[in-house]
Amino acid sequence: MNKAYSWLFEGIYRKNEDGIRHLAAVRSLQPHQDDAFEHDYLYSCLSVLDSKAQALLSYDGILMAASSITLSLFSRDITAGSVLAFSSLAASGLSSALCLSVVWVRWTDTGDLENSDDLFLELLRVRNRRTLSYRISWVVAQLAAILLLLGVLLERRLS
Repeated sequence: MNKAYSWLFEGIYRKNEDGIRHLAAVRSLQPHQDDAFEHDYLYSCLSVLDSKAQALLSYDGILMAASSITLSLFSRDITAGSVLAFSSLAASGLSSALCLSVVWVRWTDTGDLENSDDLFLELLRVRNRRTLSYRISWVVAQLAAILLLLGVLLERRLS
């Protein structure tokens, strides 16, 4: 894997063997030999992602509002600044869409509980997928903020 993108895949297990090894390590932490610990651990990871994604959704909303207001203040002509501000609006919208996939509700049903090993591997895959979505969304949101700032600076410089 390219070291430049190692931050994106940190803690993400793409092979089943790695996921099984991770779950074995989680099991070694539990005080009692039951499945409740692993279930609670994985759901707490998903809860952390949900909380972070909700905060990022709020940040994206602020960026979208700021981009919209900024565009309304610019002249009606298409300028480099307005293109950057519009790109910021689009990027914050994309970031929001990625965040929405992170906060999707997932409940454990009876069938899942009957085969806990499959359940835990599936929850780990869900955590991995949502972690990637969150990280990409975070980067896109930062890009949106930079685009908005550059758009405003460029527009002010040209006027």
